[in-house]
Amino acid sequence: MATRPAIYLTWMSIRMWARDRAALFWTFFLPLVIMVIFGLLNFGELGKVDLGIVDLAQNEASARFIEEAGNVQALRVSIGEEADERAALADGQRDLILILPANFGPAVSGQGAVWEPIAVQALYHAGRRAESEVGLGILGSRIDEMNFALSGVDRLVTLESEAVAARDLGYIDFLMPGVIGMAIMQLGLFSVAFSFVTMKREGVLRRLLATPLNPATLLTAQVITRLIVVILQTLILAGVAVFVFGAEFAGNFFAVLLAAGLGGAVFLALGFAVSGWARTEQQAAPLANIVSLPMMFLSGVFFSRDVLPGILQTVTDYLPLTFLVEAIRGMTVQGDSIIAQWPNFLGMGVWFVIAFIIANRTFRWE
Repeated sequence: MATRPAIYLTWMSIRMWARDRAALFWTFFLPLVIMVIFGLLNFGELGKVDLGIVDLAQNEASARFIEEAGNVQALRVSIGEEADERAALADGQRDLILILPANFGPAVSGQGAVWEPIAVQALYHAGRRAESEVGLGILGSRIDEMNFALSGVDRLVTLESEAVAARDLGYIDFLMPGVIGMAIMQLGLFSVAFSFVTMKREGVLRRLLATPLNPATLLTAQVITRLIVVILQTLILAGVAVFVFGAEFAGNFFAVLLAAGLGGAVFLALGFAVSGWARTEQQAAPLANIVSLPMMFLSGVFFSRDVLPGILQTVTDYLPLTFLVEAIRGMTVQGDSIIAQWPNFLGMGVWFVIAFIIANRTFRWE
């Protein structure tokens, strides 16, 4: 039977893969390390705003204001002398500092304790605009509350807030599909490019052509082996993200595996195209990097493509890794079906046809 040699070659290829420590490292360990490191760093969580307060008033009003500021969970409050706090701001240890003037509080007069207009100075870190805006917004609302209370004016418009149970999505939910897609891309490009270039350079492929073995059988075995590894990669990385870091997995897992398999086929075809053009490993390495590195940083692997300039977003919409990552992310985060993600599946299908044509034209056995 024609399938028996293919099954045997696939089994032998899997055994050879399992004995290759370098292949195991680049295929499983490195993506796993990236997942763990970025999962522990948790870039999606906004840290506390470091607020330094200089209390020049040293009275009951300033003490109450500082106490209320300390009760805000988003603020990390430090109290110190003005020179020390200014130095801490300049050194990057504070996001902003608030200087409460000596006249902060009510002035005692013949009419009793009366508040007079006061200017409270806030100095913020120019390079930390996000943290500074959060801190200034919180402090501004506190001062507004104080003004309303002191003026005795009733609020005519109030804001009523209500907590709604919703999915708590974090950075790991965004990261998981990106790392899975990156690992699939690296496997398809580098494993095929280097292994086939080596076999071509050493004359292994030429000698195989002299045997009764059908060349298509060898290629089929290599492709099946790598698609099996793609499935294992996806299972391991998704398992770590879900069970170790608590990532959400809202979609159908078999649909995700189908997307991973189609993406794997795309990058395997690109890997064959690279190995067909390159004559040595020294030629294959830079070409594979030229293909993979732009996609790694521009296809939404580690951060959203929304931060890219408009023209660059449009260009990256059509990258093969973008189609793969967006398809997996849509299914794991939003719970989309394959039908809902048909544009990304169609994009991967088109890229597979393009890569297959290129590989068919460039691949040489010697």
